[in-house]
Amino acid sequence: MSRGQNGRRDHDINVMGRQKGAIVATINRFGLGRTIPSAVRREVRQRCGFGCVICGLSLYDYEHFDPDFKDAKRHDPKGITLLCMQCNQKRNRKVLSVKSVSKANDEPKSLQQGFSNEAFDFGSEPIEVVFAGVTFKNCDHLIRVAGIPILSINSPEREHEPFRLSGRFCDDAGAATLKIEDNVWSVGADNWDVECEGPRITIRKGPGDIVLVLKSEPPEKLIVERLNMEFEGMFFRGGKDLLEISNDGLNWGSWRGCSMMNCHIGMEFI
Repeated sequence: MSRGQNGRRDHDINVMGRQKGAIVATINRFGLGRTIPSAVRREVRQRCGFGCVICGLSLYDYEHFDPDFKDAKRHDPKGITLLCMQCNQKRNRKVLSVKSVSKANDEPKSLQQGFSNEAFDFGSEPIEVVFAGVTFKNCDHLIRVAGIPILSINSPEREHEPFRLSGRFCDDAGAATLKIEDNVWSVGADNWDVECEGPRITIRKGPGDIVLVLKSEPPEKLIVERLNMEFEGMFFRGGKDLLEISNDGLNWGSWRGCSMMNCHIGMEFI
């Protein structure tokens, strides 16, 4: 068997990457790559309640812990868990034990509290929300149905503090999928699947059944890229450039390329 520089076996350094100044192998000594199959990732998310098993934060990484990635021969979902960046750093620095991670994996924080959460990073300038085909900016209530707002924006409480977004999204049967309160968003552990990749949140009701895709563009923008929901008897569906609304789920009106600015209520349905 040949050896590379520093006496390492070639297959041990086959593919290398860098992460915050540290060298990270993308293929371990058994030839296992770091890309985890989507079905395995979904199984891990569902088991962990869509959040870090230690603290419940919704922004996480998939981590091999039993065994570590360097010793893993396959992507076994039972040996993979969800850890946020901070908790993962604690594990890497050995101030968080494998025993504690294993215990939290058996009793995930998100399942105990019923949700996982994280905060949007909004600033002191008015928030722009692209709600499928309609853009709202500097509106107090973006869309209101029977007096209940889907999304509302409150001004900063003090100078230089952020604008505050609150609201609720549902699936096509009216069940809540994601809630926002003063920029802190949370998803219920009873969702079928919640996937967070970069700035995008995707919620599925079943295989291939996407009911919500949100993308944040800090510090001033939130985009509803995909939507299929029932809210207080009204039906909403849409993509990046089209919003459709119905009061019976059969007859639909459509909005494309519209803007609502500097108003108390952008759209209202009684």
